[in-house]
Amino acid sequence: MTRRERTERQILDALEAQLKDGGMGSVGINAVAKRAGVSKELIYRYFEGMPGLMLAWMQEQDFWTSHRGMLLDGEASQKSPSALVLSMLRAQIDALATNEALREVRRWELIERNDVSAQLAERRERTARGFIDRIDGLTTEMDVPAVVSVMLAGVLYLMLRSKTESEFLGVPLRTEEGWERLYGALEYIIKSFPENLRAESLASLEIADRDAGASRPDCE
Repeated sequence: MTRRERTERQILDALEAQLKDGGMGSVGINAVAKRAGVSKELIYRYFEGMPGLMLAWMQEQDFWTSHRGMLLDGEASQKSPSALVLSMLRAQIDALATNEALREVRRWELIERNDVSAQLAERRERTARGFIDRIDGLTTEMDVPAVVSVMLAGVLYLMLRSKTESEFLGVPLRTEEGWERLYGALEYIIKSFPENLRAESLASLEIADRDAGASRPDCE
């Protein structure tokens, strides 16, 4: 690593530590600079201030921005769409469960709309849509974006809710047992996906969809 890269890493780590200790309310240029042992001018020079610093940190931490190629490689395309959705949901659970600072930022995004939170949400939406758009359109039996939205929103809400509540409808939110029950519920919902989304690989479904499109006569 270059000297600048080491310093950037030091600043990013300081931001994460500040988030864990004091939440978003404690985060600011002065606090992060003091914690990192650098001048605030250096944060402006390297990250163009707090918005750039937050975006850089979330680029590493947030599931969607750090997994933006999730559906683009050949190995993933050999799985069924339902398996890919379930894998995505499991990865979301694991990412949030093990990253207190990330949970803090996601809570902040839910209650405050500003330039930083707007950019984070818009970037996440673009990446998530890239994931869902490859599945949507392969079936007419289910509104894929709506169903996955409800499942993903449930995971996010319950994970963030665990800070203030230990259980929800009797299901523990702070234990592995509780989250295995919730994951089992996601598996149950996945079984309601159309058969082709459960039985065939994404790659084969896309090939079939292209072939069907090519065989259809053009409409004037």
